[in-house]
Amino acid sequence: MAQSKPITKKKKKERDPKRVIAPLVVLVLIYIGLEVGLRVFQVPSYVLPTPTNILIETAASFSIILPDLLFTLKIICIGFCIAIPSGILLAALFSQFDILVKAMQPVVIWLVITPMITLIPLMTLWLGTDPNLRVIIVIIQATPIICLNTLNGFTRVEQEKLELARSVGATKLQTFVSIIFMNALPQVFTGIKLGCIFSTIGAVSADFVSRGMGLGDRIIKFTKYSNFEESYGCIVLIALIGITLYTIVELIEKRIVLWKK
Repeated sequence: MAQSKPITKKKKKERDPKRVIAPLVVLVLIYIGLEVGLRVFQVPSYVLPTPTNILIETAASFSIILPDLLFTLKIICIGFCIAIPSGILLAALFSQFDILVKAMQPVVIWLVITPMITLIPLMTLWLGTDPNLRVIIVIIQATPIICLNTLNGFTRVEQEKLELARSVGATKLQTFVSIIFMNALPQVFTGIKLGCIFSTIGAVSADFVSRGMGLGDRIIKFTKYSNFEESYGCIVLIALIGITLYTIVELIEKRIVLWKK
């Protein structure tokens, strides 16, 4: 009976409706505030359309936007799914050798802080103009941040745990899987959550520079013909993609990293 109370409290915390209601209330307040403020102050649509007009015009043009939405979503998901194992495997490799950690960490940090949009024109020259090759840009954008966070987790394990594993005769692989990897899971998921954000940024940046397809290209086309409501609608769709991916990763983390609670 003594142990049932904390478990009940955890379950109540997980099912707390405030976790869902509070963000929805904030979104509704922002929506109403923008709607009223933009109408009262008569802000031109080319500066910022009202949320209602954005929704109406985006819904009316959704058949035009849908192919670009699906293309960008495909590029993000494929690149992100490749970046996750790539980042984790690279971090696992680097963590086994101190010299590799010291040698590669500055390179990984450089890749993280370098805006990928600055490299896209050069990569287009190297790789060609096939829109599907934008997956490579997403992989290069997301892999370093996943690798960096995972590597920090792999290299910050308490020595007492490692010595205990050696004392019971655990192999290097068993130690890595059972202690190092499990200990680093919170950092791994932090990297993955950042990776989904970086993947979205990388894909849309590629759309803006390479053109031809994608939500970034669709924004440019709508803006060119003064379809500002649809342009903002595409921005909202991009944000929804990133939020959805982030939420999915967060839900998976809650099911796996139970001790983080």
